[in-house]
Amino acid sequence: MELMYLSLLLPFFIYWCINEKVGLQFGIVGLLSIWIIVLIRHLDIEFLINIQFEWIIVAVIFCGYLLFGKKIEWFLKLGGLRAFMITSAVISFLMIIYRPGLEFVIPGGMFLGMGTGYCLSKRYVGFKSTNVLQRQGFIKYLILLARFILGMAVLALIILRVEPIIQSFSESQNFQLYGFICYAIISLWVFFAAPWLFIKLRLAGSETAGSETAGSKITEQNNPEDSGNEDVS
Repeated sequence: MELMYLSLLLPFFIYWCINEKVGLQFGIVGLLSIWIIVLIRHLDIEFLINIQFEWIIVAVIFCGYLLFGKKIEWFLKLGGLRAFMITSAVISFLMIIYRPGLEFVIPGGMFLGMGTGYCLSKRYVGFKSTNVLQRQGFIKYLILLARFILGMAVLALIILRVEPIIQSFSESQNFQLYGFICYAIISLWVFFAAPWLFIKLRLAGSETAGSETAGSKITEQNNPEDSGNEDVS
């Protein structure tokens, strides 16, 4: 299972350094894969699970997302970021409804934080992973590497602080709730707070600074009733 959670480093890297939308998609696939594997283990068919089978599950979910992802994105675009956030919340709670143990709380909380963080980033930060402030050549790749190192360093610190907090509530009746919130915060760092920090440190640019977005903001001011229907792509 540790290998499965380590596989989330790939979506984080893609989100921060290559393409935020593709990174989000890989994050969805990764968390759904982890949840399904945990669910299968709790349905007393653990003997079916091995490393090879785990990656088969990942491949099946990824292929399914490739087949139906466009339709899902089209559906979400109808409601904009608000619909995407609500959908993320519904899926995250469905992930823990069968058995709200920590093994289900981890992917559920992270899924909620991922969806919420992505929506907040699109709405208020405008982070574009490909925007490296017009830097070229070696400097560009150095900045991308700095993003990943900084993001992972802070993520490691958050995890080190979160784990003792979760364990300190191990005897509490609200233990699962605290765990859910803590892991949601971890994903919020990855998908919202880290991009915000990259922009503040000039390790990334913001699409909100562009003329296209500026024009859209003027349109939004003229049409306030449409402000909640931003495109999720």
